[in-house]
Amino acid sequence: MTRKCLGCGIVLQKDDPLKIGYTPKIENDYCMRCFKIIHYNKKIEVTLPKSNKEILNKINEYNYFVLFLCDFLNIYEKVINTYKKITAPKILVITKSDLIPKNIIKEKLINNIKKIYSIDEDVILSSTNNKEELSKIANKIKTKKNILLAGYTNAGKSSLLMKLTGEVITISKKSNTTLDFFAKKYADVKVIDSPGFVPENFLDDYLPDKRINPRTYQLEEKYYLEFLGFEFSFSLDNYITIYMSNTISIEKRRKKDNTYREISIPANCDIIIKGVGFINSKIACELKTNIDENLIEIRGSLVGGTKNE
Repeated sequence: MTRKCLGCGIVLQKDDPLKIGYTPKIENDYCMRCFKIIHYNKKIEVTLPKSNKEILNKINEYNYFVLFLCDFLNIYEKVINTYKKITAPKILVITKSDLIPKNIIKEKLINNIKKIYSIDEDVILSSTNNKEELSKIANKIKTKKNILLAGYTNAGKSSLLMKLTGEVITISKKSNTTLDFFAKKYADVKVIDSPGFVPENFLDDYLPDKRINPRTYQLEEKYYLEFLGFEFSFSLDNYITIYMSNTISIEKRRKKDNTYREISIPANCDIIIKGVGFINSKIACELKTNIDENLIEIRGSLVGGTKNE
């Protein structure tokens, strides 16, 4: 009889320390990888056992009611397109809502998400630290016999599952913690946790662990902003607000000659840096930047309509 790791769902094995699922004693509850993540927060790189396509096919094969999780800073086209490919009944859950800045009106945020990405299903906010929001999720699933948690890596699936079930599950800010599908029980509901989808292009390890403090700049055309080795400047004087981890250092510098590519951006848009956050820009102009084109995306503003406007 095979045993699965209670942390990541992978089948346990004691034969090869270099392969996933290794544990020195097969009666252990956790594989060595999960043990190191839990106790030392050590990231162990592994070859993922399932591709994004395989994960999606398996989710649709289950045909359970799906909670598709996505955190506030990582809502972009690829994520939403994956959500839309799920054929089972579903809702979109925006996780880590306790990190959302206080000046953002959450009802308008939800409406903007639904409008910009043409989502017909319910969109709800969730935080494992907010009892009221957790109760909303509980009410959504209490009438279901089977549910499945899905989403991209680091969306917070395992955190939500542990909060609902009370069981110890491997939780980490590192990507790809859950490696296989595995089941838990919440009251009379069967809950399946799934491996996270892996983005083709994103910057890892920049998720915040505290509420975001938006940083606003009245940026004259002669200046640019620099952070994480990337530079952003605008062809006109602009008013921008940056939504990303408070620990990321941002420098304002006088513009220099460069040959960075230009992107035309509309008024009141979000400039998404995948895996990091986004910049809300108020003025229609040319954006000049050295960031890889696969790491950046432009959308209509999700945060339009704040308490300060």
